Amino acid sequence: MTNYQTIQKLASDVGIDESYIRAMIRNDDLTAYKKDGYKRIFINVDEFNETIKPVNSVDEKINLDDYLV
Repeated sequence: MTNYQTIQKLASDVGIDESYIRAMIRNDDLTAYKKDGYKRIFINVDEFNETIKPVNSVDEKINLDDYLV
């Protein structure tokens, strides 16, 4: 099942400003969804999570053999 949230709710849950999500929509990084008759814009949470990538690869720097797992 696809999970949709409003821009405000997603920004609050993720901890970023709403303007970043609006910029991602303007840059065609995210698709905005709207239900007929309502003014709220909804974002597909799975699509949002797929667009977020790390700035640098931390996995390459951490050797898990040095830790007890």
